[in-house]
Amino acid sequence: MRRRVSRSGRAALAVVGVAALIAVPACTDDRDACEVLGDPPPIAGVAHTAVLIDVTASTRSTGAAPDWAAAVAGPVEAAIERRDVVSIGTFDGSAATVTWAIENRVTAPTSTTPDNQEYETEATRSCLRRVAAQAAATAPRTAGTDVLGALGVAAEQTRAAGEARRTVVLATDGLSTTGCTDLSRAPVGGEALIDAAVRDCPDRPEWPTSLVGADLLMVGVGNPVAGRPVPETGHLAWLRQYWERLCLTVPAASCEVSTAPAPTRQSGVATSPPADPVVLFKPGAGPPPTPPDITYSLPSAALFANESDVVGPEGVARLGAVRERIGNARVSRVEIVGHTDSRGGAAYNKALSERRAAAVGRELARLGLPVSVTRGVGETRRICLHERRNGGWDEECLGRNRRVEIVITRESG
Repeated sequence: MRRRVSRSGRAALAVVGVAALIAVPACTDDRDACEVLGDPPPIAGVAHTAVLIDVTASTRSTGAAPDWAAAVAGPVEAAIERRDVVSIGTFDGSAATVTWAIENRVTAPTSTTPDNQEYETEATRSCLRRVAAQAAATAPRTAGTDVLGALGVAAEQTRAAGEARRTVVLATDGLSTTGCTDLSRAPVGGEALIDAAVRDCPDRPEWPTSLVGADLLMVGVGNPVAGRPVPETGHLAWLRQYWERLCLTVPAASCEVSTAPAPTRQSGVATSPPADPVVLFKPGAGPPPTPPDITYSLPSAALFANESDVVGPEGVARLGAVRERIGNARVSRVEIVGHTDSRGGAAYNKALSERRAAAVGRELARLGLPVSVTRGVGETRRICLHERRNGGWDEECLGRNRRVEIVITRESG
């Protein structure tokens, strides 16, 4: 998607540069909006948003179908406003066939002139709008729907952000038909199936470990095309809880699963093989009961500086997002548990985890939550046991173990 300007082209740009500073024309040609002149800015350490659009058969029809380009317009605009790096692509039945329509688009203007900054931003907006529309019209390459694989690939795409914010956006009906999240094997519904997925999927090779610490937004869940079974209200609640609990199990930094009606387009594109199995729901099945306890797991790197027990600005924002997520639910108890990796002495690790848990507890109490217990368990409850590989420390594994868990107990009834 990037083209470099020749030397003669750069000379021409220099000639018109003064005029461009005086009057900047409106960006009207989407074909030129995606051009990147010269070397692209670096992306390491810059917040990144990766958007993947579901192009499988369950989202495609000659009748009404989800308008995924419209559905992701809001999250993409939010990424532009945050000046994130943005990637947009598509997925179908395999992580191997995820296709990026645009990668690592830097949205922060490079000009120092306000008018030119506005021009650059509008060009970026126009580019990403066009790319999303083209991606949504892409035909699937493989059969099935691999939501879990898409989550892993999208999260991996944001890896260069490092400790900066990483956001994964999936536009999908959430009707996965592959791997450990295959919902097509039998009519779905009930709490047991959710419990089984949460128990079994983390041990599978497709488990999206790269999603740890990222913010996840799924839009369009439970919105299949015309001609597919339409989920009842209880089924929508089941799908939302299914993906929320899997997301929290990863654990992602935040998990937002929207079953709100997606924008639709009436002139959809009919799919041809490869097809997608139909997902059926148990008739009359209501939503599973809301678990009394919900655990939010936040990576320590998002809350604290190295070796610190003081919640930093990003950590305050992350905890604020947790508080917002809890909303008006009646919370009876909050328990904070700090964890470390196994580097350092056991006594030091336990003390550090206790101090960090207490710091998170103070911040949540300031936000109005009834914090009942804060405790640290040091390295004793690691979720990744292979911290050393090939004679060295595995930083990804270590990062998964350094975390703070917030266990929310809600009142029944």
